[in-house]
Amino acid sequence: FSEMRTDNFVESSFWNFDALFQPQQHPARDQHDTFFLLDPAEAPQLPPGYYSKVKKVHSQGGYGSQGYRYEWKVEEARKNLLRTHTTSASARALFQLARQ
Repeated sequence: FSEMRTDNFVESSFWNFDALFQPQQHPARDQHDTFFLLDPAEAPQLPPGYYSKVKKVHSQGGYGSQGYRYEWKVEEARKNLLRTHTTSASARALFQLARQ
């Protein structure tokens, strides 16, 4: 057992929502629930291969899911925010472990 890092208080919408398969139009992304940042407004990059897989599952489905059937937008995923929960840290940690 080892403690995972949770000191990343600024997070991209990708890790905070998309990687956890919350639809981009979900009400929890509303400005009343989430504080988006102006500077830096966007994450510099997302993990290319992984974000493509996440996009596909949101848009078309996969792995037994039919997906949400909407046009997933990378611009939305790159928006920075104050992390709304630590589950995004879990998603990032699991991604790093899978890469090892």
